[in-house]
Amino acid sequence: MTARDDARDAGFLLRYALDHTLTPSRHDDYGRLLDRYHADPDLRTAFDQVIAGLGVRVLTADRAVGLVLAAEPDSPMAVSDTAPWLRVKGAEDRMIYGVALGGTAAWCYPTSRSVREPGTRRVTAVDVDRLVREHATAVESGDIGLDAGLDEAWEAYRRRKQVAYGKGRNLAVGCTVKMCDDALGLLGAFGLLIADRSVAPPLHGLRVWRSTDRFRAHVATSGGPLAWQTIVQSHVAEQVVHLDERES
Repeated sequence: MTARDDARDAGFLLRYALDHTLTPSRHDDYGRLLDRYHADPDLRTAFDQVIAGLGVRVLTADRAVGLVLAAEPDSPMAVSDTAPWLRVKGAEDRMIYGVALGGTAAWCYPTSRSVREPGTRRVTAVDVDRLVREHATAVESGDIGLDAGLDEAWEAYRRRKQVAYGKGRNLAVGCTVKMCDDALGLLGAFGLLIADRSVAPPLHGLRVWRSTDRFRAHVATSGGPLAWQTIVQSHVAEQVVHLDERES
């Protein structure tokens, strides 16, 4: 293989890695290039140099999931516009969505141990909202504390109405269950969650999702959202998730 061949194949490998619908086990070219990435130091060096220039790093690389990448905040490949999924009208909305994303990670990975274990977990907006509110109640009662800077976000979430309806049976945009569903949709758009149509949603208009190894890799390698770390450290997630498993 020449340096030109390595540059071309590095480009193809990046192209496949950016398409979360592809997996090496089901795409021959992707599988072949991923095998070369592991075995051929020239291709691996070429690939790593390309993504380093783009502000991107590899979180994991295996045959089941493929190459899972993460972009630095200033990378041109970072997600800068969440408007297609999240309806952010101000700082409070941004905080609530942040807590919802952290709550999603905590529901799927309720302990620091679980984030290192393979497997998927079903999740809905009702699950996430319940977990966040359980944590907020524990904070309000003084049972657990919050890191500096997070109290405002939890208070904003607690103040917001849990369920409200707009026209017909549709959930209103500003209620927290709907905002949790928006956050789940954002994760689904990037292959971190996948739709689970085997069960009915808990409320009209909501969706049911399952976590993926791609999501687990992001949480495990990056340390997860600060809100996830906060909930997991308090053990509220472990208690709520175990209770849900007993009731299922």
